[in-house]
Amino acid sequence: MADSIYKINRLEFNNSYSQFCLSYNNGIKTFNTEDFKQIYSCDTLGAISMSVLIQELNIAIFVGTENNELYNNKKVCLYDLVNQKLIYSTSFLNEIISLKKIDKFLIIGFPGELKIFSLEKSDNLIPVKEISLPESDIYEIWEKKSDNNILSLTEIDLAYFFQKEICINSFIGNDWSNSKKLDVKNPIEKGQNLFYVKKINQIIIPDETARYIYGFDADNGKQMLLLYRGEHPGIITSVVLLNKNYLALNNINRKIYIYDLSSSQGVGMLDKFYSYFYGNYLKPIIKIPHKKLVNNKEGDFYESDFIKKGALLFGEEDGINLKVISYNGFAFQIKIGFLKNDFEVIKKEKIAEYKEELDKDYEAAKNKGENIYSSYNSIFDKAQRCHPTSKRPTTYPSHTVLRQMGHILFVGN
Repeated sequence: MADSIYKINRLEFNNSYSQFCLSYNNGIKTFNTEDFKQIYSCDTLGAISMSVLIQELNIAIFVGTENNELYNNKKVCLYDLVNQKLIYSTSFLNEIISLKKIDKFLIIGFPGELKIFSLEKSDNLIPVKEISLPESDIYEIWEKKSDNNILSLTEIDLAYFFQKEICINSFIGNDWSNSKKLDVKNPIEKGQNLFYVKKINQIIIPDETARYIYGFDADNGKQMLLLYRGEHPGIITSVVLLNKNYLALNNINRKIYIYDLSSSQGVGMLDKFYSYFYGNYLKPIIKIPHKKLVNNKEGDFYESDFIKKGALLFGEEDGINLKVISYNGFAFQIKIGFLKNDFEVIKKEKIAEYKEELDKDYEAAKNKGENIYSSYNSIFDKAQRCHPTSKRPTTYPSHTVLRQMGHILFVGN
């Protein structure tokens, strides 16, 4: 079934955003972010739910799906991409729901808990620390160098929701000793996700339907931004800085929004009522509908993946090019015209392709009555659409679990 992809399980950038990894129904593929060309392909692993890259060693760390006979969702594996062989694996008692590599550490997420391992040895995982997430599996974690430490030890910061607060913990050194804890009052009843933007040192938090998006200084917790997206419910899957002063947000499978952070734009006369409750906010200066990035019928096969997971963004912090890695099976390079508030697609590459003649697993799934194509217009919509070849509709539970970029999102339909 070589090179046939019928399910895009996870897309993930490496730490430097120079490469990204695609986890799919029979393995993993890695790509160069610059030109979207494939680097490695491993198509004998079975269904892989998530993977992260150690680029400098050409190693992938992955977790399989629940039904993967060799590598299930309770086992983490280190895999040599060059020699196509397993280096190391270890099993856990609970399901693994997220993976993230920070500096020389691997953070493995379980329900209600993070386990930290050292990657100093390329053929082993060394336990370092366990961190409880008592109320939520939504977290963001990032690294920065500590200016106050003579040895310039790495500082790792972790943000998560707890009760009515956003908790930010700082850890120093190889033993992850807790050096600082900051509790910030959460202005919204329920946040759907957390993102950290390094250049502006802010934690970005969309409210439950992403109508408003807040930005907080990661050091002192002061609110720095309030962005207005729109009335219709959405889910923000990715946030990046572009051209120093612009913030780009991806809303599930609908639009990319770009905000001018240097603008003095506040509210207009018609917004005075809302500004009384929410304060001055910024509106997007550019909206890029995903439907304008593809031609008719392109990406239709991966519509179900696209509707539930959307796309990832990578922005040139000092440039005008925005990279979009999408769950519809394409990668795009978009040139943003900030003076005219327009955009132009200058590169489009297919990163996933379904080849029916090679795909026995897909045919077997279809013959069992599994609905590969079934999808919604939006995960917030109750009306469901089914592809004509589907034998029966698939219904989603009242709380759909979305795993995206190391986060867990619980979204009611």
